[in-house]
Amino acid sequence: MKENYYRILGVAENATQDEIKKAYRKLALKYHPDRNRNNPEAEEKFKQITEAYEVLSDPQKRAQYDAMRRGAFAGGFTGAGRSQGPFGAGATGSGGGFTFTDFGGFADIFEQLFRERHTGGGRPGFTDFEFDEEASRGNDVEADITIPFETSVRGGKQTITFTKTDRCPNCGGSGAQPGTRVASCAQCGGRGTITVSQGAFGVTRLCPGCGGRGTVITTPCVVCRGTGYAARPKTLTVKIPAGVKDGQIIRLAGEGQPGINGGPSGDLLLRVHVQPHPIFRRDGDHIVVDKEIDLATAVLGGQVAVPTLDGEVKLKIPAGTQSGTVFRLKGRGVHRRGAPAGDQHVVVKVVTPKNLNEKQREAFRAFAREMGWKV
Repeated sequence: MKENYYRILGVAENATQDEIKKAYRKLALKYHPDRNRNNPEAEEKFKQITEAYEVLSDPQKRAQYDAMRRGAFAGGFTGAGRSQGPFGAGATGSGGGFTFTDFGGFADIFEQLFRERHTGGGRPGFTDFEFDEEASRGNDVEADITIPFETSVRGGKQTITFTKTDRCPNCGGSGAQPGTRVASCAQCGGRGTITVSQGAFGVTRLCPGCGGRGTVITTPCVVCRGTGYAARPKTLTVKIPAGVKDGQIIRLAGEGQPGINGGPSGDLLLRVHVQPHPIFRRDGDHIVVDKEIDLATAVLGGQVAVPTLDGEVKLKIPAGTQSGTVFRLKGRGVHRRGAPAGDQHVVVKVVTPKNLNEKQREAFRAFAREMGWKV
């Protein structure tokens, strides 16, 4: 069989009606035409989901479908011969009111058999809830923001400009040029669906003239060209929380795609990229900086100026300090809300003197001999 309605909805073959309904609702919201404009793949997926739900949500149709699947797998149906499946021996390939070939092969029978003639308003497959009338939340939008190292540590504000799809400001989202009217679709009479008779069956499909909306735009909006949406640049000032990390997401509520039928807008998800600093680096909530000191300071001790994000501070170097020694400046690291302040770690690097003249070299040899070093 070409189609497996259980697989389309992502449910088990023994799924309850509740499970089927929940699966359909989730998928239908995801692939609904109003949320996927100008997306043929999503439209086709939406049709498949709706067709599967029409069958599996009706106990009688579901039983017939299961019986036909069992018959197909057991070899009970043939392309042009007599059927020995659940409809008995009276249904044949060349008589009995229909033929398999009339319907484009065995797999297409399901589409013909389980679609009822649709005479009411609205779209097929919305017996329990009408998506055309129900408000739903818009999709989230992802974007990137690059911030300085200092802002990631201390927090601050950053201005960004991004392209946002929103309701067209010219037509207000209707898709029609202001001052013109939206007419009822002549092809489907405003129902959004058309029914094609095929022998004893009526096949109901989304109207190709209006895409299932029931209306057509006589004069499209000159700005959005009838889509009802327009992409426009938008500038926002974003509050950056102190301690934000590289790769972290900042969520801006309501700045995503607009909702459907008055539903709330989605959110804007900003992925943070922190610019590297020429001096500082981050280790959790601590800031690390390397500080070079000369040999005399390392041996005899002294004071050195150390950079911090708040300016230079004096650091006391004890005599005999070894290269790689780490000194801590308490509270001069990352300040995250609700967490203890981090520290700044100063990693000492002892610089060995180079390019000594002969007098200096001899003085150093004398010092080495005094220390008992082999030179």
